Amino acid sequence: MQAANLLTAFMLLNFLVPVAHAGLAEADRAFDSGMYTNAYREYKSLADSGNADAEYRLGEMYNSGKGLPENLEKAASWYRKAALQGHPAAQNRLGVAYRDGRGVPADSNQAFLWLQSAADNGDIDGQTNLAMLHDRGEGTRQDLDKAADWYKLAAENGSATAQFGLGSAYLFGKGLQQNPEMGMIWLTRAANQGNLPSMKLIASMYDSGDVVSRDYNKALSWYRKAAAEGDAFAENRVGEMYRDGLGTRSDYKTSMEYFRKAAAQDNADAQLNIGLMYFSGLGVKQNDQEAVSWIKRAADQDNPQAQYALGLAYAGGIGTHYDYNRADHLLREAEENDISGAAEQRSLLAEERNAREARREQMLQSTPLQ
Repeated sequence: MQAANLLTAFMLLNFLVPVAHAGLAEADRAFDSGMYTNAYREYKSLADSGNADAEYRLGEMYNSGKGLPENLEKAASWYRKAALQGHPAAQNRLGVAYRDGRGVPADSNQAFLWLQSAADNGDIDGQTNLAMLHDRGEGTRQDLDKAADWYKLAAENGSATAQFGLGSAYLFGKGLQQNPEMGMIWLTRAANQGNLPSMKLIASMYDSGDVVSRDYNKALSWYRKAAAEGDAFAENRVGEMYRDGLGTRSDYKTSMEYFRKAAAQDNADAQLNIGLMYFSGLGVKQNDQEAVSWIKRAADQDNPQAQYALGLAYAGGIGTHYDYNRADHLLREAEENDISGAAEQRSLLAEERNAREARREQMLQSTPLQ
């Protein structure tokens, strides 16, 4: 009798497992088709029965706000239920939630523990995120060797973020023997997957020539790829390279197009560059007032070079009225930020003011009073 009951239970279990998988697949199809209500209903039914995959998917719905109102607390709760059943992706999500304080109080120690579990269970994102904790010393002591090991494992499994981390480690010798060639190989793999930080780092390496041989053509090519992703820093640098003829012929019109794209994202360097183009009349009709307007936007963001340029404008009454106090304040800000020439210009400004006052006094003395 007991053997018959065990056989019946075994047969029932074999029947229920495919049914659960069928229900999950059906819910996934509903979700992918935008039928979120149906998907939620099926996920919730399975999750209430303890299905870890369904628990994880409910967490994803609450986390993304796709199909449900965003609710980070509920997302973390469902992630936890799945994570406690050993679900690697849920363990990663829960670790990230603790790292960033999303839906749970920020706790670097809890973040480390859950990301370690995710990484040990083969989750690529978990391996990448764990590497970053070792890299930064968050939730554990900094260990660049362990960071490099986890970056390497995740990078070999195709993580673009890990490839960026591994490439950087090789490039700068962080936890690995410095190997710029290998670093550029991994960064290129990441960049070819659309990893924006890799595109920018490759571009800056070729631009500066600090670790690899300077190559403005390659630098411009990679900056343009980053700019195509909407990165304001890259858009501004492409504008500068077209303006200065680096890696290409000078093209002020194209330069201004890129500056305006970056400036539209409140990039202060681009705003300053537009102002200087208007001052010089390069690619646009010369206009001192328009120049000052753009430079002021950059100076309002505490850009030291813009503060210097705007200070000179107020000091000379160029594109705006003469204003000694504003000029002196801006030049002092620039001087404190080690902008070359700012201290000298402040001295000249003071001398000029004294000369103005002396001329005024002389005029009053020489004018007959009625």
